[in-house]
Amino acid sequence: MTLEATDRRRVRRGAVKVAAGVAGAALVCSAAGLQAQATESGTAAEPDQRSGEFRIAADGYYATAQVRTGAEAPLPVEVPELDAHVTVGQIESEANSAGVEGEDEGVFSRAFGIIASVGGAGAEFDVPYLVEQVALPEEADTATYGLHGLEVPILGNLDAISGEVKANWNDDLVTEGGAGGVLTSLYSGVGEVDLIDIADLGGVADMLPIELPAGSPVVTVGAGQLLQETGTFPKDDGSLGAYAEVSGRFADLSVLGGAANGGISLGLAGSDDGETPNAWGRLAATGEPGGAAFDYELPALELHVGDNDVIHVEPGFDETFDLGGLSVNLNFADYRDSDTVLAEDGTVASASGGGLSVRVTVTVPVPVVGDVEVASAEVGLLSFPELSVEVPQGGITGEAVPADAARSL
Repeated sequence: MTLEATDRRRVRRGAVKVAAGVAGAALVCSAAGLQAQATESGTAAEPDQRSGEFRIAADGYYATAQVRTGAEAPLPVEVPELDAHVTVGQIESEANSAGVEGEDEGVFSRAFGIIASVGGAGAEFDVPYLVEQVALPEEADTATYGLHGLEVPILGNLDAISGEVKANWNDDLVTEGGAGGVLTSLYSGVGEVDLIDIADLGGVADMLPIELPAGSPVVTVGAGQLLQETGTFPKDDGSLGAYAEVSGRFADLSVLGGAANGGISLGLAGSDDGETPNAWGRLAATGEPGGAAFDYELPALELHVGDNDVIHVEPGFDETFDLGGLSVNLNFADYRDSDTVLAEDGTVASASGGGLSVRVTVTVPVPVVGDVEVASAEVGLLSFPELSVEVPQGGITGEAVPADAARSL
């Protein structure tokens, strides 16, 4: 059953602007070498900025989780061996004037989304609810997908999930003098996510400092959404610049029944309508000196651990809490400076990071050996591993491949 996507509204409040760094120069200088290597290997070539080619790429996910149980040392209770993981609401996009790697010749943009990718018990497989759109040829309508409820063995239940993707490629978007516009757009909306049924933990459940009834999730993630968009924009000289924009919602997070039951609760600080994206980032490159920019915003959060005082969580927060033998590490990552590249000549803008990660660890004391880890669960929310915009010096001045020519390739 297809679900309707929620209204994709963006909010641009007080943003952080990252200054250009000299690291971009080295990345630009290596473009020709990457082009030669790719050509020799037979794969699709990276854009050669000397020939006027450009590339925009972005990927991200709403939530990812992994659970492991078991121990090498002898234990007083039986602990089942589990190892499973899931990624929910993953989206990827690429626009590449040299052609998208892995696609047929003549494909210059691709937008892809999948409800969940699941692995465990020695097998890897994708949940068969995905959507993809490529151009050329350019489709008139957006591709959509959706379902109500998905049970994932060991890991838990995913509520209503929906998504849509669109890929474009035409003269207005990639030709000098064009009006610019959207090359790829993606949306992923996820309902409540319950992770790790307490009943699946066997003897580990008896080691937890909080008693949860059978059927209760160890971790619950509230409903949220993730959006991506790449495209081009006109400049005064008629050439085009390029951008990649991402936004999403940090949802409420509950560990071991939440603070009301002695566990942990995390939510937004201040008012929230439960729908509007509360995290945002935009990379842009014009091909002109000083034309590479990165603006972003991450929200402030509030952490409740049992009945203790509220802890304010800002980007860069990284602390570990002990709940009677249960260790919980919370990390709210900022975009990493070491992974942010803004070329001084304005041809490259790239970044990686953002997101919230929680690691829950259960250990037991074993004579002689010491504390032994018997179970762990890791959850990550709203992350963007790659955001990248590369344009030629002076901006985009090429021409789109005619649709008829692309179909005949």
